[in-house]
Amino acid sequence: MAKAFIKLPVGLVGADGPALMECEGVTLGQALDDCVRREPRLYSRIFREDGGVWVGIFVNGRNARQLGGMDTELADGDEIKLMPPISGG
Repeated sequence: MAKAFIKLPVGLVGADGPALMECEGVTLGQALDDCVRREPRLYSRIFREDGGVWVGIFVNGRNARQLGGMDTELADGDEIKLMPPISGG
């Protein structure tokens, strides 16, 4: 099981939340599940009600969609970055 580091912007966790979490999982999906287990308020900020992903997810700077999505295999020390959606006009 890999230990990955998840960077969480203030827009996802609020000013009192962690900026960095260490989570474990063989895959990206497992690591995010571990992250949500440790910090349950993140679920609705990462996932939509239908279980789809609400945020952009990058593993070591690469878009997770291009790497295999939630099935992307992780290695020790991988960096996962969550990016909230941006809108405006």
